[in-house]
Parts: sequence; C-alpha cells; structure tokens
Amino acid sequence: MAKAPTPRVIFVRHGQTEWSKSGQYTSITDLELTPFGVVQMRNTGKHLIGASPFQIVKPQNLKLVLTSPRTRAKQTVQLLLEGVDDLTRSKIPIEEENNLREWEYGDYEGLLTSQILDLRKQRGHTDDWNIWGYGCEGGEDYKQVTERVDKAIERIREVHAQAFKNNVACDVIVVAHGHILRCFAARWVDRPININPNLCWMLEE
Repeated sequence: MAKAPTPRVIFVRHGQTEWSKSGQYTSITDLELTPFGVVQMRNTGKHLIGASPFQIVKPQNLKLVLTSPRTRAKQTVQLLLEGVDDLTRSKIPIEEENNLREWEYGDYEGLLTSQILDLRKQRGHTDDWNIWGYGCEGGEDYKQVTERVDKAIERIREVHAQAFKNNVACDVIVVAHGHILRCFAARWVDRPININPNLCWMLEE
C-alpha cells in the first residue's frame, strides 16, 4: 500500500467585514462579511479546494473543518465549500471551536490602534503597547490565549494522528481571525506568542 501524504492543517482568515475594512479591533462583535468579503472567500474556495492539480485541497481528503463560532467565520466556511458537490460536502465534518474565537479585546473592542494608544495614555500607561506582550484591558492576555489555542491544536493533532495510523490522507482547515491565527501558527511550531509572532520570520527560521 502506498504511503498517504503527510497530514496538513490549512488556516484561512475570514473575509472582509466593515470593521476589518476600517481597522477596528473586532472580537465579540458579531459582524457579517461585506459583499467584497463574500467575493474574497468565494474566490479563495475556488482556488483552494477542488479536484484540479492546481487546487491545494482535494475534497475527499478534507477530514475536518474547524471554525470560530463568529458569524463572519461561519459564513467563510460555507463560501469556501460552495464548489464541493453535495455528497462529498455531506461527509466533511464542520465543527465550531470556541477556542478559535478572536483574541478578546475587552475595553479596546471597536477601537483603532491609535485610539487604543490614546486611551492607554489617558489611563496613565507609559509603555510601548502591543497586544502580544501586554494583552487587552478588560480582555485577554497572551497566557489565556495560549491556553485555548493549544487546546484547539491538540484537537487537530488527534485527527492527524488517527489519519497517520490508518494511512489515509488528511487535511484540516481552520477558519478564524487575524490575531488568533498568528497565535495558532506560532503555537503549532511551539513558539511563544508574547513576542509578536511574525509568520515570515517563523517560516524562514
């Protein structure tokens, strides 16, 4: 029997929303995709998933889709899978994973970075703030985010391990948000997230 391909995880950020367009920090605010965001994700699905040699994920190899519970992420999943036939699609498990929700911004929800810096200055903070090291007032810090991202990764590794044991192809797609996916990528390769996980740096190293 031929050896199955190495199990993979592919992560996709949700499409554009009004707040991602404006640069506002969006966590618990449950926005839908903009019309452009719908087009973005529909086109992403056409290029990502299908039987063509030029498409990265073959539908029959897709063993799990994990999505953030936010509407913008769940919409993205449906758009990504639009081109998959109904029978194949019915066999693909789609699970909401609360641990993949966006970093909770607390008092910074809906603000621009410049507004966050102004707010912190008004509150007497003199540090050079970034989310990775300092977290969010009224929201999460990097330790809390690390803990829940690691739980999501553990779920995926279990699926991969079973596929490896059974010698079957196994792709897992993760649909979530900008900050949480950077954390996910860092933790996947066992990097800390409190030093600004730059994806290019991680890949080059």
